[in-house]
Amino acid sequence: MNPTSTKPDTDEITRLEKLRTQLSTDIEAMQLKEASLREYEQKLRLLVENASNSQTAQTADQKYVTSGREALDTEWEKYERAHALMEAARRSLTDDRLALKEREDKVMSREQEVARREAWLKGREQQAAKADADAVAAAAAAAAKPKSSFTTAPFLAAKNLLSLGKNQNH
Repeated sequence: MNPTSTKPDTDEITRLEKLRTQLSTDIEAMQLKEASLREYEQKLRLLVENASNSQTAQTADQKYVTSGREALDTEWEKYERAHALMEAARRSLTDDRLALKEREDKVMSREQEVARREAWLKGREQQAAKADADAVAAAAAAAAKPKSSFTTAPFLAAKNLLSLGKNQNH
């Protein structure tokens, strides 16, 4: 395997792990904010309910109810702004998660491609090693084959001599 191609992959995987950790931390923080905002919303709803109940009971003190209503409206606007900001941050995190998922998919497909190439290269190396071993075995077999001498195989020697003469004429 080529050592220069693994370093960027490990760097990218490390960077993705850092991003994943950061996203997890951000999500937890957003969930805590969301829970806090829900508690705040509950308090505001109770205030609205109490204000509407106390308004009917306290018609004589209309000024107090009006100022309480204005404060409630102000708090409600604060809640709506905070909720809108939280929703925008949630959408942003969703987009980041989708981008991270796409990147992880690309890294996984790249890893699979590298593994496929490594397997192919290993097969080629095994074929080459087998071919080298076969060539060495053939050379050893040829060297180990006893050469017949003129005295032990005169007809074979004559045949080889005649076949050499034919090959030179053609």
